[in-house]
Amino acid sequence: MMKSNYDGYFNLLNKEDGLYIQLIPSKQQGKSIDINDIIKALENQKIINYDSQLLEEELKLLKEQKEFKISDAVIQSIDESIEINISKDKLTAYIRFYKPIGEGRRLTLGQIYDELNNKKVIYGINKPRIEQLINEVEYNKDIEIARGKEPTKGKDAIINYYFENQKKIKPHMNEDGTVDYHKLNLITNVKSGDALAKLIHEESGINGENVYGEVIPASKVNTLKLNHGKNTKLKDDILYATSDGQVKIDDGKIVVLDYLEIPGNVDNSTGDIEFLGTVIVKGNVLTGYSIKAKGDVEVKGVVEGAHITADGNIILHRGMQGMDRGVIETKGNVMAKYIENSKVIAGGFIHSDAILHSNVSCKEEVLVDGKKGLISGGSIRSGKEISAKVIGSSMETVTTIDVGIDPTFIDDYNKIQKEIKQLSEEEIKLTQIITLLNKKKQVQGKLEEDKKEMLISATRSKIFISNKLSNNKIKQAEMFKELSNKNLGKVKILGNIYPGVRVTIGNVKYYVRDVLQYCIMYQDGADIKVASYS
Repeated sequence: MMKSNYDGYFNLLNKEDGLYIQLIPSKQQGKSIDINDIIKALENQKIINYDSQLLEEELKLLKEQKEFKISDAVIQSIDESIEINISKDKLTAYIRFYKPIGEGRRLTLGQIYDELNNKKVIYGINKPRIEQLINEVEYNKDIEIARGKEPTKGKDAIINYYFENQKKIKPHMNEDGTVDYHKLNLITNVKSGDALAKLIHEESGINGENVYGEVIPASKVNTLKLNHGKNTKLKDDILYATSDGQVKIDDGKIVVLDYLEIPGNVDNSTGDIEFLGTVIVKGNVLTGYSIKAKGDVEVKGVVEGAHITADGNIILHRGMQGMDRGVIETKGNVMAKYIENSKVIAGGFIHSDAILHSNVSCKEEVLVDGKKGLISGGSIRSGKEISAKVIGSSMETVTTIDVGIDPTFIDDYNKIQKEIKQLSEEEIKLTQIITLLNKKKQVQGKLEEDKKEMLISATRSKIFISNKLSNNKIKQAEMFKELSNKNLGKVKILGNIYPGVRVTIGNVKYYVRDVLQYCIMYQDGADIKVASYS
């Protein structure tokens, strides 16, 4: 069956009056006859005098099979011949057969291999194809008989990051469509032991080989190194954090910083800050914004009506103007230039130049010294000692001083008192319900199902609440006893303490009615004594 498309080809024919050429045009997508192939074939047959002009014209107009005389010369018997051509990339060898003339002989398999050897073709030879061509020869056509092996491409090394290594600053979108500029996600917090990145090593390519047997080197692959620095550890090509903090790429190295430095203000350019280490703010902390740190917090500027929480110490170089909104909570110490209209809770001590109209509470000492050394207005509570130059004011500003008992202990005591009151009220109500239902049962002989379930439920609840109430009363008694024994607290005044100040040491109260100077106040039994400060 004739193929639907094929390349054009030609045949040279001897006749009595000369040499004829037969032209068969290509079909559909096949290649057209190349005049250079005809010229080469004629030269191989040693035909020099031929009508090249006629040949060129006929090829241009060729649409169907043609045969015409091309030369007066007659080809003598010439054996079948071949030509071996190599592609420019040396990856493919082609063979072209030229038809024998007259009594010319066919080529043998050995002769073809000899020619390949002469051309130094040694790799990728398609022997089955050559054997097929001996039996089913195709003339005047380049046929692939050897193919080299192209090099296999390798894979470059890559690093898979388990954190967002190129942070995009964008505010958080709330469900209602509003934008929250407090949540900008500027910081990538990690914990000790978290995987940060993994190195996938490069895979080298495989060399190729051309038909001459020459090696074709595979292209080089890019290698990478997992550069890492502070607070990281590399194990089995995976990089881990060795401390809590912020992961980032610094000078090409993956590092975990246990501190975060904000060069300017904490405002809408940063959003709220939450960090697993120490936070250092070079500017101010504006109203409405918050800082939450596992380590220390240090603010070089002013803190406005913000909320700062830390597990470590909090240092405010220029103080806090809270505007009745500012809150500081820490497990450590607080050191501030001044504290005004703010709420401060510390697990350690508090040191400031001035505390004005604020609610301040700490387990250790409150020390207010410096140029002013002033406490005026609000409530100051300390588990051990409160010391200041001036407490209150000549305007008799109401100021509450509590010392000698851990403020958190007082809060717990007040809380348990409140719970006892609530439980007692619930116990009374349940007792009333149970009494009423039992009377109804005596009168009727039995209760309806819903009333029966109500009685069971009320009885169970009363047992639970009575047990809880009993335990709380025991705990309250123990706490009250401990409160009664707390009398070690002191209040030191290095200047004046004014009327309007109420001092509580342990469980004893003292109202300042006259200006006192340079004195120490302490509990002595059921009284508070005032002694000279020396």
